[in-house]
Amino acid sequence: MDLYTFLYDLATGPLLWISFLTFIIGSLFRAGLYIMASRKMDKVTHEHFSLKYVFLGLVRWILPINRSVKKNPVFTILGYIFHICLIVVPIWYVGHISLWEDSRFGWTWTAIPDEWADYMTLTFLAIAVFFLLRRIFSKDIRLISTFSDYLLLVVTALPFLTGYFLSHGTLENVSFFGENMELIHMLCGELMLILIPFTKLSHFILFFFSRGATAVEFGRRGYSV
Repeated sequence: MDLYTFLYDLATGPLLWISFLTFIIGSLFRAGLYIMASRKMDKVTHEHFSLKYVFLGLVRWILPINRSVKKNPVFTILGYIFHICLIVVPIWYVGHISLWEDSRFGWTWTAIPDEWADYMTLTFLAIAVFFLLRRIFSKDIRLISTFSDYLLLVVTALPFLTGYFLSHGTLENVSFFGENMELIHMLCGELMLILIPFTKLSHFILFFFSRGATAVEFGRRGYSV
């Protein structure tokens, strides 16, 4: 067995399961830790917990109708588009859905058109480059940025970049990438999944808890989010 075959079997077998289980279990664990810490430090919030406040607060933050939109409309709108593409493309891309169809689960759902996936991928990558350059050249943002901020942005963008190259055969003429792009794409995606629970990428789930707590606090005080 050559090295490529070994790595491919690893990426499509044990490492795939490890990445998904790490992502799911780790995310639930982080959420549990957040709730436990919140119960100790924010007792007042839990005493006044209200699903109404949580729902209204999350709606205001998920939809572009919160105060941050007015303060920084361009960055906020780009952030919304960035996260929409980040969620939609991996889940509704036809190539990914076909993998679930062929798996032991046999799951399937309606895919977005390939043209949409291409446009959203390129849009995502363009915004990722903008965010990276903003961290590099904006003095205020650079002062509060750490190495992990730059690294995580690159890690998040790599599955999209390699996925686009793979689906379009962009680097087929380059022997190493042409022969290994599928493997590279899978490894990049699995790396991102594994890192999510242990890094700032965990905000994808902690966001709902933190914003929900903020909404309860603001709601009980009679303020709008």
